[in-house]
Amino acid sequence: MFYLCSVTYFKLILVAIMWGGTFIATRMASQVFGSFTGAAFRYTVALTFMIPLMLWKDKHSFKITKKQFFQLLILGGTGIFAYSFFFFNGLKLVEASHGALIVALNPVLVMLISSYLGKERINNIRKLGVLISLTGTALVISRGDLFSLFSMFSWGDAFMLGCPISWAFYTYFAKDALSSTTPLQASTWAIMLGLMMIMFFVPFEPYPLKVDTNVWLALVYLGVCGSVLGFVWYYEGIKKIGPVKASAFNNLIPVFAMLLSVIILGEEIQGYAIYGTIMVIGGVFLINKF
Repeated sequence: MFYLCSVTYFKLILVAIMWGGTFIATRMASQVFGSFTGAAFRYTVALTFMIPLMLWKDKHSFKITKKQFFQLLILGGTGIFAYSFFFFNGLKLVEASHGALIVALNPVLVMLISSYLGKERINNIRKLGVLISLTGTALVISRGDLFSLFSMFSWGDAFMLGCPISWAFYTYFAKDALSSTTPLQASTWAIMLGLMMIMFFVPFEPYPLKVDTNVWLALVYLGVCGSVLGFVWYYEGIKKIGPVKASAFNNLIPVFAMLLSVIILGEEIQGYAIYGTIMVIGGVFLINKF
């Protein structure tokens, strides 16, 4: 049991590293492609690997019940369609490091939604953790000046806030879907159904005349690392240790995203970003520890 948990934790850490990289890759792609077009390329790349792998694991993976279909449709609508829309539009307007700190609010929202929908009681220490995390996020959004929070709030911030909200619902409902499907089957179906929704809007977006090689590589990275490995391992984590504990590893994402944004994109990290990160991660530590 300890070995299985250790492997799961290790995979979730790798997921955090890879998803930290998705902020940099999406920041690059969003400057060229529309949100739906970029997401369509990402998930098309992912499915070219995931569908054959799913069928190799189980040739009956395409046979699902009506209940499973609607469960997976919710995952496709929240974690693929909605998240991609907010993610690409947000990173078109804000730096990768800034967006990552807002998305770090995800574990807090997972707990709140689990509490509301699952009727799980929140003790006082967890409430304190929520308050600290929300304050840290507000510090990031206000660029270090809490008194100017609403005047500093931008469309980029609004889009990035949509990411943890949609992802929290995605994580919560994934637990039900995984009760009757495998992580690979659930993630593949969610991406297929989400991609169908995305493709409906692609024709309404302009297509760039010239695309740099680095942008194509960024989309391949999003498809393979950010989707194939990331989604499957994240689902494995939810299935083995539950949505709240699995989502806690998302706190590592902004740390890796900030480091990579400095190394790859040359972004500068402000003092308020460091303080905000410490508060968000500290708050989530209290939520998961108690």
